[in-house]
Amino acid sequence: MILWTVMPLELVFGQQDVSNPYEEIDYAGTKMMVEKMPFNQCRVVRILSSNPMDYLRSDIQPGVVLSYQPMA
Repeated sequence: MILWTVMPLELVFGQQDVSNPYEEIDYAGTKMMVEKMPFNQCRVVRILSSNPMDYLRSDIQPGVVLSYQPMA
């Protein structure tokens, strides 16, 4: 669908308060996007690395639950 309008998008769609449930962290030298869980755990959602070897590591594959200490 294409929307052609001269009105600002804020007026067309209104205020959408969408919070991102994911957080970017650096774990074991690899940048990744994780979903926070209780008890200082997180679930890997996406690997954000340019190193192809990081995608072959089974310990940080998407879906794996990691323990971490959040930065205050």
